[in-house]
Amino acid sequence: MDYEVLKVLLVDDDEDDYVITRDLLADIPSYQVELDWTSNFKDGLQKFSAQEHNIYLLDYQLGASNGLDLAREAIEGGCREPIILLTGHGNRDVDMEAMKAGVSDYIVKSGLDVYTLDRALRYAMERRRGDMAKDELIADLREAVSDIKTLNGLLPICSSCKRIRDDSGYWNQLEKFIKEHSHAELSHSICPTCAIQLYPDQVASLKNASGMASTGSLEDVEV
Repeated sequence: MDYEVLKVLLVDDDEDDYVITRDLLADIPSYQVELDWTSNFKDGLQKFSAQEHNIYLLDYQLGASNGLDLAREAIEGGCREPIILLTGHGNRDVDMEAMKAGVSDYIVKSGLDVYTLDRALRYAMERRRGDMAKDELIADLREAVSDIKTLNGLLPICSSCKRIRDDSGYWNQLEKFIKEHSHAELSHSICPTCAIQLYPDQVASLKNASGMASTGSLEDVEV
């Protein structure tokens, strides 16, 4: 079976907890884990800035600061990867703070085992894939919208030659203006009125050939 390699950063100031977490990660069935470990807030923040990991495990207690503070700074700095908070004791207030901070999951260390850790990683990574797909869709929609050209508002048009004045004050041929401001494709033809004015002999011949009365409607003329 092929394993997906998952680069994980653990920030925990307790070396014993690091060893336990390392051994659990080595046994999870869903991923082949490459674990990186640091024991303090400052180094952890630098690791976040490097953006070299797929997922982050943060201990709640990190000396004078805590894992939530680190998570907040990392997210404000642009981190989009999943962050899982590890804590020694279950606490609803911490749970709520973690959710508000943007943390993906919250695990009490006393309940940490291979199954729990495996499940947390799988769920977090699946949500990340969903977020990436959503971001890609939004980017595609924005690109599509930016490519759409529409004509709207009042268009200054010459009552004689029918040229249109653009935003720069230049008067453009109608067809040139439409091409530049829409995705319409223009084809050329001659309306019956203009056909009679420009080609009276040819129109008369067509009328006679088709048996049309000389007083027939102009809309009946085809050229």
